[in-house]
Amino acid sequence: MISALIIDDEQPARYTLQAMLKRLFPDKLKVIDSVESVKEGVISINRLHPDLVFLDIEMPGENGFKLFDYFNDVPFSVIFTTAYQDFAINAVKVAALDYILKPINQIDLQEAIALYEKRQAKGISHEHIEKFLSSLNPLPDPKGKVALPTFTGYQLENVNSLMYCEAEQNYTRIFTVRGEPILVSKPISYLEEILPSDIFFRIHKSFLVNLNFIKSYSRSEGFQVVLDNGTILDVATRRNQKFLKALTGK
Repeated sequence: MISALIIDDEQPARYTLQAMLKRLFPDKLKVIDSVESVKEGVISINRLHPDLVFLDIEMPGENGFKLFDYFNDVPFSVIFTTAYQDFAINAVKVAALDYILKPINQIDLQEAIALYEKRQAKGISHEHIEKFLSSLNPLPDPKGKVALPTFTGYQLENVNSLMYCEAEQNYTRIFTVRGEPILVSKPISYLEEILPSDIFFRIHKSFLVNLNFIKSYSRSEGFQVVLDNGTILDVATRRNQKFLKALTGK
């Protein structure tokens, strides 16, 4: 019997999924808990040790990806659930992990469980999660981390998990691959100094961008870049030539 945990901030979504699982897999799968946040999920995982976690991505406070920050080794398999076909799902696809788009239908759910069973039989389920975590944090070496000064102390983040920085007067808001921003108690010029110049470029007085997350560059409406998550940022005219050189190496 597969033991399963549901993590979703929407109560109707939890009830619907649990009812579908009970109806479709009465002799194969049992939902042992259903919670509304990552923190509650961590407690439940440590207490009940589920085989499989149905994990919503878009949740207030901490999104679903934050769940993995609480475990050195991931002792469970995951099926992501989301209402949005966005950049987060692209990361899931790259790692060949399972996901179901909301509203969840019977066919998608049956296919996801069948794939989970197939991977369990081959013993490769956790390898996919490790690949996924590597894509979110491509620099596992502690030297790849940077200490960001916040209003309560310091927050350590992997350099390659930082997508871009946006100036807010004397502070800076940093946007990460996990989705939630980090408010840093320093101006953007401070970040420009401490982050590696071969990866980060100051495209505008308000923006410092990780070049690895640039999806496209356009001159059609002024100078602009589009990031992997769909964010559009202006490139200052006076910085444009240097930026193109940094982007193309020419």
